Amino acid sequence: MKISTQKLKLGFTLLEVIIAVFIFSMIAYGIIFLMSNILTSASGQTTILADTDQARKLAFRIASELRNATYGSDGGYPLNTAGDQQVVFYSNADTSDTNPERIRYFVQNGKLYEGITKWDGAAYDLAKEQTNAVQNNLGNGATPLFYYYDETYTGSSTQASLPQPVSILQVRHVKLNLQIFNVAGATRTQTYTITSSATMRNLKTNLGN
Repeated sequence: MKISTQKLKLGFTLLEVIIAVFIFSMIAYGIIFLMSNILTSASGQTTILADTDQARKLAFRIASELRNATYGSDGGYPLNTAGDQQVVFYSNADTSDTNPERIRYFVQNGKLYEGITKWDGAAYDLAKEQTNAVQNNLGNGATPLFYYYDETYTGSSTQASLPQPVSILQVRHVKLNLQIFNVAGATRTQTYTITSSATMRNLKTNLGN
């Protein structure tokens, strides 16, 4: 039996080590990339749900305030301004105060703001209006935020709203159309829409219906 005198080579060569490290690095990078995408997607979905929930609550609140609009403490008509980007009316938003507040919702710099002016016992001093942003990432742009309908409104989504400028004496129903940017997306081109509406009870003429 012939025994080779050639020494056995033990371990790895430098090239083999480099290749092994490279393969391991690619596998590790792939796992990290996959986990990052999963976490980013989950975070994005959570953000969308949170934003949607906030917008729905806001739309419901505005509709409720409009539904309960009433005459101001100074005798002001329940609806003061009916613009497509701004609505002004009187309502009891603050239930601890028996006097209606002058409530203004308006669009400015891609946000929806709420302005509250309280009755001071003699007048609604607009210089004391307290404003705060109630909805960020508003995507309406030039698209109307508020739509107004008269007493012929049937609830149909295809029924034309009153054209601007709207006469406040014609308005019986107000529709809110919030378009919100999907900030969880890669771009700010995708929006989702929250719609709410209310019939102003104190302006209804067909009380039997």
